[in-house]
Amino acid sequence: MKKNMVRMIVVWAAVLLLMTACGGKYDDAVKVHKKFADATEDYIGKLEKANSAKDVADAINDYASDIEDITPEMKKIAEKYPELKNPDTVPDELKETKTRMDNVGMKMAQQMMKNAKYMRDAEVRKAQMRLQKAMAALGGKP
Repeated sequence: MKKNMVRMIVVWAAVLLLMTACGGKYDDAVKVHKKFADATEDYIGKLEKANSAKDVADAINDYASDIEDITPEMKKIAEKYPELKNPDTVPDELKETKTRMDNVGMKMAQQMMKNAKYMRDAEVRKAQMRLQKAMAALGGKP
């Protein structure tokens, strides 16, 4: 469940980074990319600072809110540029971007493991379910 969510986040972030890095054709994706990247980095930062179940639940809920806000824009971009959904067609100049997103995914996985001790908390589970629903709305299956 957590592994799939991390994977989905990395894929969406990579798609958005691809759109941004390709230049003029994808200028309209820059705004969405920035929002998604900022939200993901903020989420990881909050998880890094979390010292209680409440902190973890708050971080997850904040991230879910961000994803819910970004989803309509992300869907429009994904529909407009379906060619970017295929990770096998990443241009060479975007390899650095893929590495960056892999690192973000690793950081997220590390933080989720660090905070796994709070996953039995009812509020954390509730927040996790909310985030899963928000991620599923992006079109993936967490």
